[in-house]
Amino acid sequence: MNIWFFIILLIAMAMVIGPISMLRPSPAQKRKEKLRLYASEHGLRFSMRRLPKLNTDIEEPAPAPVYYLPSQSKISAVSEWMLIRTGYVHDGNFHQEWDWQGSVRPADSICSILKEYLPKLPASVSAVSEGNLGVCVFWSEKEGEETLDLLISMLNALRQAGDH
Repeated sequence: MNIWFFIILLIAMAMVIGPISMLRPSPAQKRKEKLRLYASEHGLRFSMRRLPKLNTDIEEPAPAPVYYLPSQSKISAVSEWMLIRTGYVHDGNFHQEWDWQGSVRPADSICSILKEYLPKLPASVSAVSEGNLGVCVFWSEKEGEETLDLLISMLNALRQAGDH
């Protein structure tokens, strides 16, 4: 047999196997998929959303992963509030580097829950909100299930406080 036959055969196999192996998910993609399945088992849903642009932002924020607990309320008029992590601590902020986006504020019961949970949240959590989706947390999924358990606990507490 000719050596060229084997070379062509190897090239052909590489052209077939290469793209197939590229379709396999990376370890990071598998980890995120596992987190999203875990969240789904605990009643959370997932989507990608953009945070509103802050005055200090130069560019539009990139879409971020959002974990949310759908509202159980049948009322469609939900007061929409959003608390965003800023890059600075200021006396005018709600809590340390957390400040309100917009003019709507939640009830005092929700504010007390937020003040309890905000110091526990990792830097990968960039916002907490409530709106038509339900109660939401913008989280970059850098940590594991322990952080997700904390987020689930916070979202459940916020939903319960909002339903009363």
